[in-house]
Amino acid sequence: MLMSHYAFPRLKLGAVTIKPRHTLLALGIAGIACLVSHKRLHRAVIKTTSLMCKIERKEDAIKLVWRDDAHFYRVFRDLQLIYSGAEPYAEEEGLTAGTLYTYTIENMDEGKRVLNRMKIQTSTTADKKKEDNILLDLVFTTIVAKGQISLEWEPIKGIEDYMIYRNGVKVGRVKGCSFNDRSISENQEYTYTIKARRPLPRSEQETYAVKSLLASIVGAFKKGSSQEQAAIEEITNTKKVGQVKQLLQSVEESRGDRKKQRNWQLRYTTFLPEEWLKNPNLASKVPYFKGDNRSFDPESPRYRTRVDVTIQEKEKAAEIEFTKAVGKSEAYDKDRVFLEEGVASDEDIIVKHVLSNKEKTTIQLTHSVGNPIILSPAVDYKVIGTFYRNGEINIAGYHDQAPHHEIYLKETDDQEWETLHLAKSKGLEMMARPTANHLWRYSTFTQ
Repeated sequence: MLMSHYAFPRLKLGAVTIKPRHTLLALGIAGIACLVSHKRLHRAVIKTTSLMCKIERKEDAIKLVWRDDAHFYRVFRDLQLIYSGAEPYAEEEGLTAGTLYTYTIENMDEGKRVLNRMKIQTSTTADKKKEDNILLDLVFTTIVAKGQISLEWEPIKGIEDYMIYRNGVKVGRVKGCSFNDRSISENQEYTYTIKARRPLPRSEQETYAVKSLLASIVGAFKKGSSQEQAAIEEITNTKKVGQVKQLLQSVEESRGDRKKQRNWQLRYTTFLPEEWLKNPNLASKVPYFKGDNRSFDPESPRYRTRVDVTIQEKEKAAEIEFTKAVGKSEAYDKDRVFLEEGVASDEDIIVKHVLSNKEKTTIQLTHSVGNPIILSPAVDYKVIGTFYRNGEINIAGYHDQAPHHEIYLKETDDQEWETLHLAKSKGLEMMARPTANHLWRYSTFTQ
């Protein structure tokens, strides 16, 4: 695992390392941080409005208001009937903060025959947003009706427009926080990926204000990188939507499709795609490192690190098991003659069982692994994944923008892996702490 190795001494500012030549600038950072230090204003209510439904969310409540174009309505949350009547709205209280909920709205005629259905997946607001990963608690709403899929999401400060991809193909660019797709087949699954970028100075956190200045330093002085790249945060938000025809079937029909218990396997791998990597530190006694010489592949035996987490759902809770492995690092001289090898410690790869109940299971994976041969920044990432008993998942994380990262998921009996997130390296200097991260999220609406 190769990273730049610096021969000159460093100074620490909090958790960040800087060079002595930047000491005066570092001393000024604290003052700047004080000017920007403020907590995110917590919004008790988040509202969104589409052509199909107006939705109001709180930490413990969700209110739905839709067009009044029928005589009678029924509303289900998951499989439970929560409202029936002639008024085009429903409100539910006593919900869990930061949790996904699915609603089915049926429009009925005078004889109480179903005219059409609309299905909505949304969430309550989080009681306390996680500042290190804004996507985890971002309210994301998917509305499915006959012939259309609508996506709506909470605004992200510092982002003016978003690129929309459907099944890997770019389909649009939007200025707001919604996308409506009417060009769909009702018998096909769709995976929508929303991509955006934002400069760190626009972030709301004090730590980001410090990081943005240091990222500019790193970008300006590291060979092969730029000041702009070092301070740009990448954001990827993916939603997998099941077949509209299946999603809009009656609640009674869908009961038989629900599995009561699932066994999930999550795989997170980091790797170096190159065969050989030249050490950018010309003064180092280690000019070359051996790479993994591969592209994205969930089953490849070559990697820097790999973590497998298995979630086995039981009747009332779940059992969590995990394995972790670190690949061998090999150093070579200028003629690519072998010098030494080593395996980094895996003690900072940690999986925690955060929550498990009859509704969902949540795990947290943190990772920090360095180079065993030379002093260098570690490969850092964090993942929080929630696996719902109804089969939906919501997984979010952030990682250094190097090396390559690949995350996959499958049910343990399945042969094929589902790709959750792939990210190519933007240069090994992007592993340094002052540089911007890549934030990602993958969630489903298939039940």
